[in-house]
Amino acid sequence: MTAHAFDSVAHGRAMRAGGFWQDRTIDEYLAQAVAAAPDKPALVGYRADRPGNVSRFTYRELGDMVERAAGALRGLGVGRGDIVAVQLPNWWEFVVTALACGRIGAVVNPLMPIFRERELSYMLGFAEVKVLVVPKLFRGFDHEAMAEGMRAGLPKLEHVIVVDGSGANG
Repeated sequence: MTAHAFDSVAHGRAMRAGGFWQDRTIDEYLAQAVAAAPDKPALVGYRADRPGNVSRFTYRELGDMVERAAGALRGLGVGRGDIVAVQLPNWWEFVVTALACGRIGAVVNPLMPIFRERELSYMLGFAEVKVLVVPKLFRGFDHEAMAEGMRAGLPKLEHVIVVDGSGANG
């Protein structure tokens, strides 16, 4: 049996010819959905810490939130290729942050909420994260306090954004 080298150019051609790769960004798909069905439900969010509280967003609302989040990230100096780490549970804010990063060309680095200082400080430093998005509290743990406590050892980390936070970084 002879090993064959993977031909990435031929593979790309075949994937495009088959319609599997369309050379469009997720932001382009979002814009298309907003234009085609602005009032159609796009995102439903449930949170275990808020029983009975369901967040529902149409494509128009989702598009508006993504635009505001993208503008806020740009305002913090985030641009193409910058790393935005997101340590959120499966909340709607994660979706908005990821789509906003896609809009401005930033790279999303999703991190599990169970990680603590030891794992996070390594991952954030290695990736040279510019922005970290965390929940204020999740399952009784104060992620904001943990993130702020790590900042001194992470010189590339410029901003911590706190979902449900009450301060300037909320």
